[in-house]
Amino acid sequence: MGASMKDVARLANVSTATVSHVINKTRNVNAETRDKVNRAIKNLNYNVNPIARNLRSGSSKMIGYVVSNLTNYFYMDIAVSIDKVLSEEGYHLIYINSNEEPEKERENIESLLMQNVDGLIIAPVGHDCSYMEELIGDRCPCVFFDRLPYGFNRDCIMSTNFEGAFNAVELLIEKGHRSIGIIGSRSDDTMNERFQGYKAALRKHQIPVLDELIRTGSNRAERLRELKTGDLYELTRQLVQEEKVTALFAGNILSGIAVINFLKQESYKIPEDVALVVFDDSYWMNMMDPPITVMEQDLQAIGTSSAEILLSRINKASDPYREIRIPTKLIERKSC
Repeated sequence: MGASMKDVARLANVSTATVSHVINKTRNVNAETRDKVNRAIKNLNYNVNPIARNLRSGSSKMIGYVVSNLTNYFYMDIAVSIDKVLSEEGYHLIYINSNEEPEKERENIESLLMQNVDGLIIAPVGHDCSYMEELIGDRCPCVFFDRLPYGFNRDCIMSTNFEGAFNAVELLIEKGHRSIGIIGSRSDDTMNERFQGYKAALRKHQIPVLDELIRTGSNRAERLRELKTGDLYELTRQLVQEEKVTALFAGNILSGIAVINFLKQESYKIPEDVALVVFDDSYWMNMMDPPITVMEQDLQAIGTSSAEILLSRINKASDPYREIRIPTKLIERKSC
């Protein structure tokens, strides 16, 4: 038979109530006492029963992380920052992939609600989130990021998509380019904000906005290996070989990977043959030859803000829901 909470209390020379407060983080316990309890737990190999604890506390200490495409490591990078904030408060993150499928998203949320999660952080699949009003309602707090939740008014963390795209395209114009194509991996409101920034930069400099230079992917969740030969790869080919663009603006990391794959495999020189700016950064972008110019999103700030706002809602914050815009940053390297 395993050790009990009473055994832990006896070894640490404290009350069982103090042991419970240390385990459940329900009251501040001074560091010396907390260390004694934790040593006793370790020495006795005491295992906390999470189900029993959750039933007693009414809290699962679990947060659902429901995103449209987990193969996009944009979402995984954000999850790292979210998890750091939540784990410090004793919460665990459950990762769920909706695979850009609305029905799968609904099923995922229903499953998490059945597990009595304390909150949800969601990057939604589609434009219309009105179904969540009935599905989620007031059952638990929700925070959205990356895509606005139309029809379900909740806090949302977004990048400055319009401004970022505008500045990226204006850089290409300042470098002398007039034939600039744009590729987005999917058609959604976030990508549309970037398309609008692209168009505004062209109009500011009296450059015609041509529909044939604006390309959008299939809206399905492409795996990374598909980007070598898939829809976005083909769209890049069309813009470079048929439309003869001299510069490309990739609207997100997935389209950026496809563009780079095409240019490298077809032996185009960057930036001599085709200049490139990507909306999103990653560690390998600076390791490319040449290093890729990017419009960086502050993924740490997006993740941290999402987690902190959710915690405030869990703690009954009642201030109005907010749309928060996190600034983007142009990092000029050698690809344009």
